[in-house]
Amino acid sequence: MKVIFLFGMIAFHKNAMGLQMKAIFFLLLTAGLTACATTPVATGRAKEVPTERVLAYTEQRENYARVEITRDSGALGSACYLGVMYRQTLLARFDVGEHAVFYLPEGNWNFAVVPDPDGRGLCALSGNPVVETQNISKNRENLFRISSGYYRRPRLLPF
Repeated sequence: MKVIFLFGMIAFHKNAMGLQMKAIFFLLLTAGLTACATTPVATGRAKEVPTERVLAYTEQRENYARVEITRDSGALGSACYLGVMYRQTLLARFDVGEHAVFYLPEGNWNFAVVPDPDGRGLCALSGNPVVETQNISKNRENLFRISSGYYRRPRLLPF
C-alpha cells in the first residue's frame, strides 16, 4: 500500500510540475507576443518627421485632402526607419513615434509600408509589403498609423 501511495505522490508531483511548466510557458509566450505589438501614438504627442525625411506631397493644394500619418511606438522594428509608398512615390521615412502631414488627391488609393530604402543590413530586408487601399476625402480627417502587430509586417491602418 505504501508503494502505491509513493508512486501516486510521484505521479502527482510530476503532473503538477508539468502543469506549472505549461503555465509558465504560456505566460512567457503571451508576454512575448504582447511586447512585440506596437502601440498607437496620439498625433498631438508624436514628434514631427524631420524635413530631410519628408520627401513628397507636402505642399497644400486646392482640391487635395490633408492626410496625417503617425508611426506607432514600441520595440518591434524600432531600430529601422519605415517608408510609406503612395502611387510608386516614397512619401517619407518614419522613425518610431513620428508623424507627418501630406496633401493628396481624393479617392481610393493604394499605400504600402516598406523598409527604409536607405537602410543597410537588416533594415533593408523585408518580404513583400502589405498593400492597403485607403479612402482619402477632403470632407473628413484622414488619420492613419503605421502599425507592426502580431502579423509582423508593418501596415498602414486608419487611426
